[in-house]
Amino acid sequence: MITIKFATIEDTNVIMNFINDNWKENHILARDKDFFLYEHQDNKRINYVISYDGDKINGVLGFIKYSEDNSDVATVIWKALKSDTNPMLGIELLEFLRSSSEYKVAFSPGINAKTIGIYNYLDIYTNYLSQYVIINDVIKNYKILKIKDATYLTKLNFIENTKYSFKKIEQHQLDFNFNDSHYVPHKDKEYFVKRYYNHPIYKYTVFGVYYEESITSVIVTREVIVENSKILRIMDYLGNDNDIIYISKYLYQIVIDNDYEYIDFMCYGFNDDNLKEACFTKINLESNDLIVPNYFSPFSQENIKINFMADTKEINKLRICKADGDQDRPN
Repeated sequence: MITIKFATIEDTNVIMNFINDNWKENHILARDKDFFLYEHQDNKRINYVISYDGDKINGVLGFIKYSEDNSDVATVIWKALKSDTNPMLGIELLEFLRSSSEYKVAFSPGINAKTIGIYNYLDIYTNYLSQYVIINDVIKNYKILKIKDATYLTKLNFIENTKYSFKKIEQHQLDFNFNDSHYVPHKDKEYFVKRYYNHPIYKYTVFGVYYEESITSVIVTREVIVENSKILRIMDYLGNDNDIIYISKYLYQIVIDNDYEYIDFMCYGFNDDNLKEACFTKINLESNDLIVPNYFSPFSQENIKINFMADTKEINKLRICKADGDQDRPN
């Protein structure tokens, strides 16, 4: 008999073993229990929908909560064992989560292109993240970036506005209004602090954008190193996306000061014109004229399209960034 339920702490080892045996051997969520619990423990619950056939687990769908109550959730590992008696088990796991009154919008960046048809059949919106870059034009020999067309190295004309300032902020300085629920997913302060200040493996840097004396946006970055070269990536952005126009010069100065090859921003739902005015170049993911890698563990010097799904009709509210879901998780 098939039983589908939300997992509890007692299911932890079973889920980890299932991931190792049926998803990927030696996956970090299969071998590092502390990290597994950091990602998915929610008091006595483990944020997974799981299926048992008798006493044997035969399907899992992991998710990450974005706020404490009535949360939007990002789905992560989704795997159901093949079965002649229950061929729709994977969809049943997803439908169990979709129908739960405890959660709001389910979304997922990094979906397999082969599953797009399934999501569309379920009337779930799909698209892909855009990628933008500001290149350090002082560097002469790029090792991470690959440029075939020199026109991408255009003169950068940043816009000045002295009412804006930009500085690194620690947790106790995070005086930002997290109550604005206009965007999907809505990220509360508890999620933000756990995700970026308390991450057990990755080191993130959080910057505040100030208009006069008030913080209007927060931007999260992470440094990535490949051998003797390095880059800076914008991992998350909360607040007013008009602000990027007036603080991109500060981001570029960080790039110059630290010899980063570039800074990139992979996202959906941000204003193209604002990013262009901020001197970001939008990458043509189908072309090889400009290659801005997305995979670093292991490193792959190619452009990568990150597809996503979002179970909402309010597409205009979607804002998805690189660190959402499991797209910036250690391997």
